[in-house]
Amino acid sequence: MRRLGHLLRRFVLDRRRTCFYGWDPRQGSGAADPQVRVYGRWQDIPRHVRAVAVPSPWTDAMFYRMKRRQARLLCLSEDGRRLLAYGWVQDWRPFRRRFGALAREGTMLGFYWTAPEARGRGLYGRLLAHSLTLCDLGRPVLIAASPQNQASRRGIEKAGFRPLGEWETLTVFRWFSRMRRVSGPGGEGSA
Repeated sequence: MRRLGHLLRRFVLDRRRTCFYGWDPRQGSGAADPQVRVYGRWQDIPRHVRAVAVPSPWTDAMFYRMKRRQARLLCLSEDGRRLLAYGWVQDWRPFRRRFGALAREGTMLGFYWTAPEARGRGLYGRLLAHSLTLCDLGRPVLIAASPQNQASRRGIEKAGFRPLGEWETLTVFRWFSRMRRVSGPGGEGSA
């Protein structure tokens, strides 16, 4: 029954709230990190990284986005073997239908992950800074977080992204999508 509910929410009626943040290009273009590895092709990703970042490629959207050259994977490893953190830089096309109220084109950063034992060491900020070096800053650069994920939101704000507000999306049959702002930047109420 739980699985049926999940499928219905995902494919029939999906309503969720998301906090969005944008990068102001006047802040600069990020900072390249020599320890960050960037993968643009699926076959170049080492097996031990694939096992964590995309454990089930045939059902994972990121696998297909990489195949279409719509996503790049960024990784930080400690000894070249143990993955500490990763993140994605994605083309805006897969998000246009659902989040079109925010931008018609651009770049979506995320999602990002840090190993539990490596949290609190600034790896998220390093990945975000390196991600910006890969973006065309003439187009919007956006990142999203769940309203409940306070750690991620703090990391995004610490990296210099400005809040665009909390938005609610309603998607029906993965085709029709409507987006409305629930609160403005900093939670100032509806806009």
